[in-house]
Amino acid sequence: MKKVILLLVLTFCGIVSPFYQAHATEEEKGWVSKADLPEPRSHAATAVVGNEIYVIGGFGKNRSATNTTLVYDSQKDTWSKKADMPINLAGSAVAVVKEKIYVMGGNKTNTDSNHNSSKLLIYDTKTDTWEEGGDVPKKSYLGTAVAIDNTIYLITQQDTSTPRHFAYDTLSKTWTNKANQPTNARAAASAVVNGKIYYIGGGSNGGGKNIYEYNPSSDSWQRKADLINPLWYTSAAVSDGKIYIVGGFLSASTTVSNNVQVYDPASDKVSIMEEKIQHARAGAGTVSINNELYTVGGAPKSNTQSNAFNSLEKYTITETVNTPNPGANDGNKTKPDDETVSDEGEAFLVITMINGLQKEYQLPMKEVNSFLKWYKQRDAGEGSGFYEIDEHDNNKGPFESKKDYVVFNNILMYEVNKYKN
Repeated sequence: MKKVILLLVLTFCGIVSPFYQAHATEEEKGWVSKADLPEPRSHAATAVVGNEIYVIGGFGKNRSATNTTLVYDSQKDTWSKKADMPINLAGSAVAVVKEKIYVMGGNKTNTDSNHNSSKLLIYDTKTDTWEEGGDVPKKSYLGTAVAIDNTIYLITQQDTSTPRHFAYDTLSKTWTNKANQPTNARAAASAVVNGKIYYIGGGSNGGGKNIYEYNPSSDSWQRKADLINPLWYTSAAVSDGKIYIVGGFLSASTTVSNNVQVYDPASDKVSIMEEKIQHARAGAGTVSINNELYTVGGAPKSNTQSNAFNSLEKYTITETVNTPNPGANDGNKTKPDDETVSDEGEAFLVITMINGLQKEYQLPMKEVNSFLKWYKQRDAGEGSGFYEIDEHDNNKGPFESKKDYVVFNNILMYEVNKYKN
C-alpha cells in the first residue's frame, strides 16, 4: 500500500456559533426555489443565527415599512413568526454577535430622509425579545454593517464632511468614530474575510464598481479590484473565504441584475458565477449557511420600496464555479484552490485539542475535505463553531451510530494522512 502524507497546521480563532448539521442531504444543482416568505419584503434586515435566517422589517406592500420578524428554518424549509420589532423600519443595517441580532438605523415610513432612524434595536434569538441600545451617532438609511468578534462596524451615507463610519462595542455598549470609507455611497454591501471588512459597490446617484478593504487594526482603507459590473442595492455573503455579491441595480439604470459576482480577497480577483439567480432582484438579503447561499426578498424592478416579492432561492456551492470577466485576460481568471485535495481514497484525520487530547478518525477523503472546508470557513468568521464527525463503524461498540462534535475554539492543530491502495 502506497501512503502519501499531507500535514497541515493551523492556529485557531473565531466565535462559537450554535450547532449545525454538518452533512447536507442530497445536493441540488443551481439556484433552486425554497419556501416563499409569508409576506413580500424588500430592504429587510436579513441575518443568520445557526441554521435560521431572520428577515426583520423591510418594505412590504404599498411602500410601507414593517416591524415583523420572520424566521426561516433551513433544515425544515419552513417559515415562522417571532416577536415584532418595537417600531417599523426598512433599509436598516444589521449585524450578528453571538446569538443577538443588532438592527441599526433605517427608515420609519418611506424613503423621505426626515423619517430616517437613529435607533439601535437588539433582538435576542434565545428569548425572542427586543431591547433598545444606545442610539447610532447619526440617523442613517441604506447603510451596511458587519461584526468582528464583539465589535460592530456600521458604514453609513452622510454628508462628506461628517463621520459616517462607526464602531459599536457590544460589551461596553459604546460608539466610536472610525476612518470614513473613501466613497460616500449608499445601498452598498459589506462582508468580512479574515478579519478585514470589504465595502462593495453602492453610490449616491448610481452604482459603483469599487471594492474597498478596511483594516480595523490600522483604521485604514485600501482600494481593491473593481467589480465587473457596477452595482448598488446589492447584497453579499461569505463562503469559504470568497464573497458572493448577488443581484442589485446595474449602475444608475433601472435594470436589475441576476448575476452573482464573486470576489476572492486572496487573489484580489472578481469573476462572475456561471449559475445566475432565477429572479433578478435588488434590495434583497443574501446570507450563507455552511456551503449554501440563500437570497430572499427584494424587488424585480426599479422603485424597490413598492413592489417587493417573496421569493427565496438557495444555491449549494460544490466546487469552483466562477468564470472570468468576458474579454478579460487570463490574469483575471479565478484560480483553483491550491489546498484542494482529491476526494479519492481515504485518510487518517488527527485533531489535537488545546488541552493536548488527540482524536484520530479513519474517513473517506470526501469527508476529510468537508472538515477542511468547514475549518477554513469558520476561520474566516462564517459558519458554525461546531463540526460533526461520523465515526462510521470505527469503535462503534454496541451503539447504532457514533458521532463526535468538535468545537472550533478547542482545536490547536490537525493533521491529514492520506493514503491510496
